[in-house]
Amino acid sequence: MNLDAITEIVKRGYTDKEVAKHYGSVTEIWPEEKFIFDRFFKNVGHILDIGCGGGRTSFYLASLGNKVTAIDLSSPLIGAAKRRLAKEPANIEFDVKDDQHLGYPDNYFDGIIFSFNGIGYIARAEGKTEFLKVVRRMLKQDKFFFFTAHNLWSINAYFLGNILRVTKILFSKLFHINIREKEYGEKYDDTPNIEVPYIDIKPKRKWDEIIKQSEFKVAYFNSKYGIRDKRSFSLFKDYSGASNYLFFVLQK
Repeated sequence: MNLDAITEIVKRGYTDKEVAKHYGSVTEIWPEEKFIFDRFFKNVGHILDIGCGGGRTSFYLASLGNKVTAIDLSSPLIGAAKRRLAKEPANIEFDVKDDQHLGYPDNYFDGIIFSFNGIGYIARAEGKTEFLKVVRRMLKQDKFFFFTAHNLWSINAYFLGNILRVTKILFSKLFHINIREKEYGEKYDDTPNIEVPYIDIKPKRKWDEIIKQSEFKVAYFNSKYGIRDKRSFSLFKDYSGASNYLFFVLQK
């Protein structure tokens, strides 16, 4: 399955009426996100908010003195964001656009974010690397890109399933069996009424490789719990918890 086909799978998930209703109503900013935004994105200028949903992060970024261009591939979610904007005027422009077709000029934005682990819906290392290269192209020199991501090896309710999928891919490579999953971390889920039937979760080491290939520099890295607990990332403490996401701030 190619990258555009996977994008269509994700789009169908987030244009589902009930899914869009849920995410369109979410307005809470995580304290850990607030820490990042206050430190790296306060009064910086023009920010691109990718995968903005119902505007959860967009409104906070605008409150920090920024102009925000906020995009999402889901028309219902952008509709929800625009309805909120009508009630809460802010310096935000919402538009329907997916992360695989970003046609903005070079050196255009003063900051870019992709929150709530949305980068996991970009398929495979190749797709993620190309995406980061596009983001870097659109950023002005020395400016920042922030994203969060699931950690493949977190010990939580998904850990056993992740181990089984990695084993399945390993055997498919050893015995040349053709399966949908092509890389460690890919997950297709055919469960009825599943929110989005595809995600690609990479471990920290793989993210390091992807970031290096994109020519970004890591300006800041931690886990969600590390920020919460006011400590650095720990191999002993940060491989547990379903919501203990990886937080990356990259600099051009």
